[in-house]
This record gives sequence, structure tokens and C-alpha cells, in this order.
Amino acid sequence: MEASQGEESLPDVVREAEAAYEESYILEPLHSPITNIEGLNDEWQKRAQKELQEKVEWRQRDIQALRDLVEAEDNLCCATDDQFLLKFLRAKKFDYEKAFKMVQRYCAMRIKSPTNFAKSLPSQCASIFDCQLQNILPHRDRLARRILMFRSGKWDITTTTPEDIFSCNYLCLELLAREQKNQISGIVAIVDMADFGWYHMMQLSVDYVKNMVSLIQSTFPLRFREIHIVNESYLFDVVFTLMKPFLTEKIRNRIRFHGADLDSLHKYISPSILPEEYGGEQPPFDNSDMVREINQMEDYFVGLQSNIYQNHLVPLDLYEKDSHPLPAYCMSGTLPD
Repeated sequence: MEASQGEESLPDVVREAEAAYEESYILEPLHSPITNIEGLNDEWQKRAQKELQEKVEWRQRDIQALRDLVEAEDNLCCATDDQFLLKFLRAKKFDYEKAFKMVQRYCAMRIKSPTNFAKSLPSQCASIFDCQLQNILPHRDRLARRILMFRSGKWDITTTTPEDIFSCNYLCLELLAREQKNQISGIVAIVDMADFGWYHMMQLSVDYVKNMVSLIQSTFPLRFREIHIVNESYLFDVVFTLMKPFLTEKIRNRIRFHGADLDSLHKYISPSILPEEYGGEQPPFDNSDMVREINQMEDYFVGLQSNIYQNHLVPLDLYEKDSHPLPAYCMSGTLPD
């Protein structure tokens, strides 16, 4: 496969550390309470300083600096509490300007693509979650990171739209971003392409793919440290070709392709924490625990809907004008103006 052939030339930046963390492989239920900013133990505080340049003695100063930028922005309506703003500072390693740009994009995303958020409440997603597309594994990986799984072949196009999937994925990311440990460590994604067919691909537009990529790499306050693609077929070459122009070099270098070689996947993610379908030692894939927690967060997600630009007045310079070299790959819809 074209995508797989390119893997050998990519610098291996995803396996940054082999040292075990205290909470590696820990079973940590998703219903754990939100940790107070001051409640992280010494190990996580040291990790935040090492990886994100976060210093306890400067934290309130940094949060206030970002708050000042947010409050000075015309038409920007969003939360300004410490925990909300700290997510963005951590995602951008305490670079104020980059964190502020991410806050802007985060608040503009509902305005920019409202259909992607049409079902962004747990009460609207029950039937979609029943399809078992998404799950967050209960154990952390070797670097104490959460693992988000997505099974594209479980998508039933007769009942579920791409926008429905976007909404559900967004709920999963918000659940992950609520945990401070994830804000510090970042997360790992596994995308299973088994049974992904032409009928799936025909539902995807360039605009949709661009929004999906934007969510991952420049809009949502979580760092994707590794992205593993498994069970991909020749069709994935087409999908990846469609995505690649929108991917930064940093994200491209964090993608690994494994095909049906589970031993290859296990070099990065221990089988001790994987579901049995992936050569793992855990029970079969089951998202019921994750869905139960998301369903308890209805009010939380309602509150997030108020993080927007008022009257749709998004700054004109927030997004650069995008063009795509392969408009023929636009399966549905057209290129954006």
C-alpha cells in the first residue's frame, strides 16, 4: 500500500520515552471525579513541567494572560474559568498566542460547521453509540495515556450520517479532555479500517475531512501523541490521499500503519490492555462504560454549547483559505469557497 510504503521513511517521533510511568497500565474508570488543578500528584506535576513547560508558581499568571486575551476579543463568548483555559494552555505548551488561537477556533467550530454538531448532546447520540464505533479503553498505556478507539467499518450509512459520527467523536474527546492527566500526557488513537468500503467513502466530502483533521490538530485542546491504523485495505490509500494535504508534518509523523499485523501494533500498545479482537488480554470491545459516563454529562455538554462567537461574527483571519490539490476525490459536496 502507498501509505504503508511511506512509513519506513518517517522519523520515529512517537516512541519518545521508554521509561515507565507510575500509572502505566493502570485500570482507571472513566467515572473518576475531575481532578482539581492543585490535586495532581508530584509525578504528574513534574511531567507537566518537563513536557509542557508548566510551572506551578507561574500557572495562575499564565491562565490570567490567556483570560485577558479572551476577554479582549470582540464577539467571543466562552468560559473563562481556570480549568477551561488551562486545557488550551497545556495543548499549546503555554504559548499564549497559540493557545488563544486554539480557543478562537474551538469557539468558531460550531459556527463554521453547524451540521457536525447537530447531535452534540448525549441524549441525541444513543442509537449511534449502540453501533459500537467508539470506545475509550479502561487501562492507560505504557506512558499512562488514554486510548481512544474508532471502528470505521461498524458505520451503518443507512442510519448514521458522517455528521452524526463527528458529533459522537466530539463527545468522546470532551470526555477525555475533562481529565487533567490526559491534558498533560496526550492521548493515543487506534483507527480500525476493517470492513470500510466504497459505500462509506462515498459519504465523505473534502470539507468534512478537512473539518475532521482540523479538530484533531488545531482546534481541540488535546494532543494526539500516536495514531495507529489497523486492518486498512487499498481503499485507505484513497482516504489518506484525501487527508494528507490537510495534515501537518508533525501529525503525519505520528501515524503508524499496521495492516492486519497485530504484532506490529503490540510493539506500541501492550496486548495486556487491548480488547481480545486486537490480540489483547481484555474482554471484547464494549463501549458501555464510556457511554454510561457520557450520558451522565448532559448538563456539562449543554454548557459547552455556549462557547461560540456571537452573531456568527468569526474573525476573517482565523482560517487561511484552503485549497485541495485533488478535488476529484470529493465524494460528496464541493470544495469550500
